[in-house]
Amino acid sequence: MKKVICIMCPLGCPIEIQLKGKKIIQAHGNKCKEGITYARKEIFLPGRVLTTTIKTVNPDLRLLPVRSDNEVPKERLMDCMKEIANHTVRGPVELGEIVIKNVLGIGANIVACRTLS
Repeated sequence: MKKVICIMCPLGCPIEIQLKGKKIIQAHGNKCKEGITYARKEIFLPGRVLTTTIKTVNPDLRLLPVRSDNEVPKERLMDCMKEIANHTVRGPVELGEIVIKNVLGIGANIVACRTLS
């Protein structure tokens, strides 16, 4: 039995999932159809938007806030953090600009969360 709190709507339904191997055989607790879709994704392919900072050469802003523009597989988050730590940004960079394209080949870009002059 797995338990998931759905975040697809403001209700935050606690969903209990019974699995047989890699198949959901029973689910209950969701109050909308999106709950099962969310639970399936969270159990089998969990991902997160990665938010962190990246080093800059700008003396006024040593760290630039960045995020992924797509979900990163949960098991690859720390690999992405290590990769980002190996990069340094030189300005100018605009808000939303890609600073690392397709990080680790996972289909997510790392984008600036503010402008760097």
